[in-house]
Amino acid sequence: MNKRITMLDVADAAGVSPATASRALSGNPKVDPELARRVVDASIQLGYSANAMARALRTRRTDTIGVVVPGINNPYFPSIVEALEGILAESNRSLILCNSRQEPVLESSRIDLLINRMVDGLVVIPVSTRESAAAVAAAAQRVPLVQLDRYAEAPGTDYVGSDNTTGLRLLMDHLRDMGCRTFAYVGAHPTTSSAHERHTEFRALTAPQRPAAPHHWELLGDFSMEWGSAAARLLLAGGPLPDAIICGADVVAIGLLAVLNDAGIGIPAQVKIGSFDDVSLSLITTPKLTSVRHPVADLARETIRLLDERSLNRGGPGRKSIFCPQLMVRESTAGLEVGGAGA
Repeated sequence: MNKRITMLDVADAAGVSPATASRALSGNPKVDPELARRVVDASIQLGYSANAMARALRTRRTDTIGVVVPGINNPYFPSIVEALEGILAESNRSLILCNSRQEPVLESSRIDLLINRMVDGLVVIPVSTRESAAAVAAAAQRVPLVQLDRYAEAPGTDYVGSDNTTGLRLLMDHLRDMGCRTFAYVGAHPTTSSAHERHTEFRALTAPQRPAAPHHWELLGDFSMEWGSAAARLLLAGGPLPDAIICGADVVAIGLLAVLNDAGIGIPAQVKIGSFDDVSLSLITTPKLTSVRHPVADLARETIRLLDERSLNRGGPGRKSIFCPQLMVRESTAGLEVGGAGA
């Protein structure tokens, strides 16, 4: 009664070889479905459960990838995690998620925790370009690591991201085509690569106007709804609104939209609003939000590809894969949905 059930017992009960039983229980798609069903049924009847830690020690793999995100209150980051999980599932791997809560010290401890859990690799969306650098660089010496969406200054690490400069230009060109001549930018302080790139490009494209622009037309805080609401109140108190407001993230734009709507500001008639990330909430705001869509599925697949390659070539130089975003034009700038933007 106390005998420990092994893979050999499962194989005997199912009438297959131990190798076939092992492949069937690992979800190998090459196993005949009928054989796989017999193996699974036998394992359930016998009460067999694989010892994951023993298997990890034997194979030096756990088939798990650690993911560290800066926050789960921004719906853009869960969308990335969902895409990564889907890609990993294709190869019967799983994901362990940690939230660093925008804190570099916590981020470092979460990275160490995942490495100690024997993950096969790490995907990190860093909290800070500079403050995350040491932890990211040290982790990359211990396990395969890819930075996603944002990057820290850690030479030799791989990075996958969206072209924020192109995204800002797409949004600005659209707003100018819609007749806008004066602009405000509401974003985050440039402590992350994405915040820095978006704000820098905004400044470059509006440089000829800057001497005449009020100082409050560049408002920097963080990527949150709360900051978007606070920035909207500052803009309302500062005098005439610009023709358009560009937000560094959808969560900022959502907070800003709520305050402007409450104040009776007509959007897009009085001011047009565009943003970044194209989270699902952008389709249910009033009005629906024009936003720069990042190719999340492509970013996730490329991240896992580079991670797998890095596991085979730990000493190679760092690589960058940059993807072009797409502008989704909706009611907040155009007054109507354009070109299937609601998809």
